[in-house]
Amino acid sequence: MLCCASSWLAWTSALAVLVLFVAYRTSKLARFALNFFFFTFFVFLLAVVNLFIAIGLALWRRRIRDLRNTEMIAPMFKKAMAWGGFEVQIVSGVEHIKKEQSAVVVANHQSILDLIPMMSCWPTKTAAVAKREILFLPIFGISAYLSGTIYINRRDGAGARAQLNATFREMIKRKEKIWFFPEGTRNRKGDMLPFKKGAFYMAIENQVPILPIVISSFDEFYNVRELKFEKGVIRVAALPEIPTTGLTKD
Repeated sequence: MLCCASSWLAWTSALAVLVLFVAYRTSKLARFALNFFFFTFFVFLLAVVNLFIAIGLALWRRRIRDLRNTEMIAPMFKKAMAWGGFEVQIVSGVEHIKKEQSAVVVANHQSILDLIPMMSCWPTKTAAVAKREILFLPIFGISAYLSGTIYINRRDGAGARAQLNATFREMIKRKEKIWFFPEGTRNRKGDMLPFKKGAFYMAIENQVPILPIVISSFDEFYNVRELKFEKGVIRVAALPEIPTTGLTKD
């Protein structure tokens, strides 16, 4: 009986693998779905690794919500994505990324794939700003929280601004940066959406420079409307800092 069950399971598994392989090779939808599944699976695995690192360092060295946690996981993420066929080229501005000073980092926002260039060019001592809903994503949300991600309630604009301003004032004392996507939402059209003003006001209020980071379009290899998700090259440019000394909101 046990032998028959094992044999049935082996044949069923082989058939399932064959069906997936054929679907992957012949169906655009299946290829897109499987590639997206593998990407999110790797993100989930690395989030688990990051969670254990964050908990371990919190218990061992009392590094709670330490920004260095992200700096530890970023090289692993970059290697995993390179293995998956994503090449990230930092074409300019490495010296700006590595500079140890407070700044407001602003970057264009396209999709969940933004994680690939983000982890490949992550500036030293940086916290990302994200909508509060991400906190409730299994594993990933708490993993990012323990690595310093700042979650805000976008429905409460005044409360979010007060929270960010108070947090950033403390970060400035430690020469830390804060990362914004000033478009406010994902944009898959290949152009730029109008910027929200919050990140720029924060830089001006605290008289710290703005560090613009430009990420090339994913359209060549990733397009939801066209069910396209392939290997590809992502180019990143960190532009010279924009000083805010002496500027006002007017």
